[in-house]
Amino acid sequence: RHLGSLFPKVGPSLRCAASVSAVRGQRFNKRAATVAPRAHNRRALAIQAAVDLNAVTLADTKRKFVESYPFPIPSIWSVAVNELLANQHFVRYNTRYSYSKLSSLGFVSVYDQLFEGFPSDEEKAKIFDCFVEALDEDPEKCRKDAAELAKFAKEAGGVDALLASPVLADIKSNGEANKFAYSRYDAIGLFRMLELGGATEPAALEKLADAAGLNLKKVNGDLSMYKGLLSKLAAAKELQKEIFEREKRKTAERLAKKEAANDATA
Repeated sequence: RHLGSLFPKVGPSLRCAASVSAVRGQRFNKRAATVAPRAHNRRALAIQAAVDLNAVTLADTKRKFVESYPFPIPSIWSVAVNELLANQHFVRYNTRYSYSKLSSLGFVSVYDQLFEGFPSDEEKAKIFDCFVEALDEDPEKCRKDAAELAKFAKEAGGVDALLASPVLADIKSNGEANKFAYSRYDAIGLFRMLELGGATEPAALEKLADAAGLNLKKVNGDLSMYKGLLSKLAAAKELQKEIFEREKRKTAERLAKKEAANDATA
């Protein structure tokens, strides 16, 4: 019933300041800065360099997260957390960004599905808090708003009632005023509203996207990509489980042989 889970394995670049390719599809502030190169054969060229004008850099956001949660996270989750943090950083510090309950519902849905099967519920909650705080947001508000919107959707019972949500109207209004920065969480938030409201037909998604002023093609593209990522994560978790069980059996066999050898010696 749910979208169903690992983000593609990402290289070491995630541990560094984000490159342009790491944020493809995300719009962020840049300006052209003129750099004077050394003169060569009495000729000098004006070089236009893209400069990230965000007051808070991706390195700052990642450092803030690591400082607040300085503990190792199993690789199957840490790769996804790194990519989520990188992607959301450029949405959060876009000059058009404005907080959205729809995005909160989408993010909470992603996080909870991503961390299904995590060894510790307590640590899972801590990672969530540190992640949201690293983006200078309130984790308690994020959870609360997501729960409220989910409750509204569940009680709506159909697409017509969902369309009456002021959350959608607010997003459309902010978009028209150039005060809204779209992210994949908005698409996932729409999907969750429809899922909880029992209106999963394609026409219903189109209606909600239109009510929020969102591009349906982009919404569908993000949802398709997300389904694929969730499927990969599910497969990776299953593989990890098999590896753990195999190692556990091998350890038990070694201990049994050792005990048998000790008994024989005695």
